[in-house]
Amino acid sequence: MERGKRADVPESSHFTPLADGALGIDGASLEELARAHGTPLHVMSWSAIETAYRSVELALGDGPHLIAYAMKANGSPALLSRLASLGAGIDVVSGGELYWALAAGVPADRIVMSGVGKTDEEIALAIDSGIRGIHVESEPELDAIESIARARGVTARIGLRINPDVDPKTHPYIATGLHDTKFGLELDVARRLLPRIVASAELELEAVACHIGSQLPRAASLADAVEITARFARECLAAGAPIRSLDAGGGWPIAYGDEEEAADAHRAFGQAIREGMRRAEVPDLEIIVEPGRALVGDAGALVTRVVFGKEQAGKRFVIVDAAMTELLRPALYDAYHAIVPVRPRTSAARPADIVGPVCETGDFFAVGRLLSEVERGDLLVIRGTGAYGASMSTEYNARPRAAEVLVEAGGVARVIRPRGRVEALHPRE
Repeated sequence: MERGKRADVPESSHFTPLADGALGIDGASLEELARAHGTPLHVMSWSAIETAYRSVELALGDGPHLIAYAMKANGSPALLSRLASLGAGIDVVSGGELYWALAAGVPADRIVMSGVGKTDEEIALAIDSGIRGIHVESEPELDAIESIARARGVTARIGLRINPDVDPKTHPYIATGLHDTKFGLELDVARRLLPRIVASAELELEAVACHIGSQLPRAASLADAVEITARFARECLAAGAPIRSLDAGGGWPIAYGDEEEAADAHRAFGQAIREGMRRAEVPDLEIIVEPGRALVGDAGALVTRVVFGKEQAGKRFVIVDAAMTELLRPALYDAYHAIVPVRPRTSAARPADIVGPVCETGDFFAVGRLLSEVERGDLLVIRGTGAYGASMSTEYNARPRAAEVLVEAGGVARVIRPRGRVEALHPRE
């Protein structure tokens, strides 16, 4: 077994056994979905997404708030349009994401744009589209926004993303609020820029923002970050800026199956935001949060078929037809995802490396994971892939993208992205 890991599978009311014992998703047979749409196959539960959205909404309480879904987690237009119908906004980080958010019917005044490297074209698109705000992360970016707005004869709505230097106690690759990351503005820089922003006819400071990282295990770090951010919001208000919102970022966690103890619940994160605001003694501001993984992560799974089993150098390998091209997180972060057979077997579990066919040693889903005996053609389910699964997929090794299926009420499955075709990978001369 992987060091410090368990073979646990997070509980779910959406991924449950059917009458014949095989695993299903909201009543739909995973075996039938794999038969109809092939493997590897991304499957998503809309019911799970809606349940997670309602949970975040309840945690934020009765005060004014906006749940701006971080679409980098999963940018399927089918999900964006359904989330928008619930009242969600969108956090985008590129011009492409902004295009698809608008195309999915998300109102522009519910869209915020983050990111450290916005191009002039992306900034112009955000201004022209009338989005809620562009979150500024550097002084040169502020210069660019002001210049582009001046050329258009308009005022650009902006937010300042500050770096509160709060340790989120998460993986270093997804910690984004410390001094040594590329994200956000140092507080002293933001304070220096404030008089210029207030005096500018081309800039309207409508928000202050922070985002300290992803997969936050404890809500206390969020309370600390919100307090620092809210105190700066007070300074902005005192300077004459028309601040109306505080963006607390995302980072609300899901369970992947390797946690030594459960992360704090959604309600704890909502309470932490309110606690940070209370400590800072700020007037009522609309709260924006940017959950991505927390809304879609646990709703998704990757269904893959066993191609071969192999014993070599004292190790057991289970080779499947999915790869790092469909789920990069294990190779990128050494991330844990629970893995179970669709149809359970009674054989004793023993360690196995579960690997894909891509020609990279890093193409693995698990190392030394306890797994029962499986045969060629068996289906495995890799859980918790709804976030940063399909959205990070590639066509490396000339592998067309996997199909994506959304299961809705009554177990009705809809293809929201058809399987790619080899012929379409490259244009013909």
